[in-house]
Amino acid sequence: MKKLLLSLAPALLFAQADAPKPGIAAAWDEVISTAVASATPDPALAHSAPKVEPTPVVDFLNHFYFETRTNYEHNQTNFTGARQINGVINAPNTGFFNPNGIPYPDAYQPGADRIYSFTDWGTRGYGSDRVNTHFALRYRQDLSRVPQGSPNQNIIETFYGHRLFEFMDASVEINSKPTDGAFAGTSLQFGRLNVYGAEIASLDGAAFTLARPRYELTLFGGRRFSFFSDPAQRGIGGANLLLKLNPNTSVAIESLWYIRGINRVILRKRLNDRLLISSYLRSYGGALVDFDANALYSSRGGRTTLRAGFFQKLTDKDYSYDYTIDARDQDPRNPLLRLYLGAISQYSQLNLDAHQQFGRRVRLGGALALRRLNDFKNDQGPFNTSFEDYRLNAQLFPYRRIETYFEYHQRNSDRLSPANTDLLDDLHFTGETSVKDVTGELRRAFGEGRLNLSGGAYYRRISMQNAFFYINNIHQSGVLGSAWVRLDRKTRVYFDYSLDNDFFLFAPDIKNSQVFRIGLAWKY
Repeated sequence: MKKLLLSLAPALLFAQADAPKPGIAAAWDEVISTAVASATPDPALAHSAPKVEPTPVVDFLNHFYFETRTNYEHNQTNFTGARQINGVINAPNTGFFNPNGIPYPDAYQPGADRIYSFTDWGTRGYGSDRVNTHFALRYRQDLSRVPQGSPNQNIIETFYGHRLFEFMDASVEINSKPTDGAFAGTSLQFGRLNVYGAEIASLDGAAFTLARPRYELTLFGGRRFSFFSDPAQRGIGGANLLLKLNPNTSVAIESLWYIRGINRVILRKRLNDRLLISSYLRSYGGALVDFDANALYSSRGGRTTLRAGFFQKLTDKDYSYDYTIDARDQDPRNPLLRLYLGAISQYSQLNLDAHQQFGRRVRLGGALALRRLNDFKNDQGPFNTSFEDYRLNAQLFPYRRIETYFEYHQRNSDRLSPANTDLLDDLHFTGETSVKDVTGELRRAFGEGRLNLSGGAYYRRISMQNAFFYINNIHQSGVLGSAWVRLDRKTRVYFDYSLDNDFFLFAPDIKNSQVFRIGLAWKY
């Protein structure tokens, strides 16, 4: 017997060494010690079908998703031959004085070509049903030379090689299971993230979420990433807390910590099946800056919707542009400060929006926005004034697969007269006084929705003033058209074209601008 065991010992040892290691899912179950033990299935209930082992490639594709959209864009600018307001003319620079103006031919580049691509991919439950991955990449590049001063100039020209890669997201998410005991309802996400809350936080770090029947808590933090600057302050973090007081009422507390703290408290309550109200109060750097209240009504059949809102800017201690403006930029290529649009002013604004559907072929709507500066005489500026904004629109379906859309828009800005201005550089009274535009669009589907065509046009009239002149009813117009074709379930090809005659007051040398795009969208 001893001889038999000794003879079998090497085989048993080698068999033990070659035994397969536990998978990722089993490893995670061992880490979480509070997991509930799984019950052994009854053999009588087991399926009798033979088990087919998937190949690694097939198994990966079952958990993989991929979506991309790439388009080529051509911008064409046609000129009138007139010189620009600053005196620039389309003539070669000979090094000698030109009495007709300042020669600079680069400002008259007729066209530019670019390529744009956005790709989103990842996995769901590959290797373990607990693990998801997500990646998003945006790519932009000039295909033709675009000199400084060209009307086709873009932010891409500020980067080396006139190209820009932007990894928008690159993260791994680990989720719990209902059988994980105290860890049930939790998830951990780490990598490059975009977390939504008081503001959008873009960071390289981690976010932890704990979900319970009565509340949900998310904590996040890491290093802020930026494609356009080198901020000295990199640390960023925050928290989002959602309290579910009852099935119809919730309170959310959203916080973001970056240089200064941003906090927002949101109350949402459903009064009945058709009426929902919400309100929030926001603070920045310890000062209350915003108050907002909204009500949304929808009829039982959804044919009538009505939204009403009130907004109040409480103080001027807020930020302009975005919350990252206080960061100190260390990039030597960004020596200039950002464009200053004036001080933040306190104001009140009322918003109304209503839509009504009549039968199956007609849907009418309208919107109203009224803004009033708290101190109209002292706070008015070229980019900040009281105004009334009106919109009326109609969506019509005259025939099967045909849709038409029409809208009339008017905006009246309340500006004081510049007649009593003492300083020539005083811009408080400068800006538009009236904008009126009409838009129409027609859409048609063919071949069971495999081909869609659309076309439209707009006409606009603008009035404006400054310390030297009044200009009334300057016209501007344009046309647009688009088409897309669905080649199969995963592939779509699309085309876009637009033509605009330019606003001659700002650029009298430009006659019109055209944009043509052709692209491909594909998803797996």
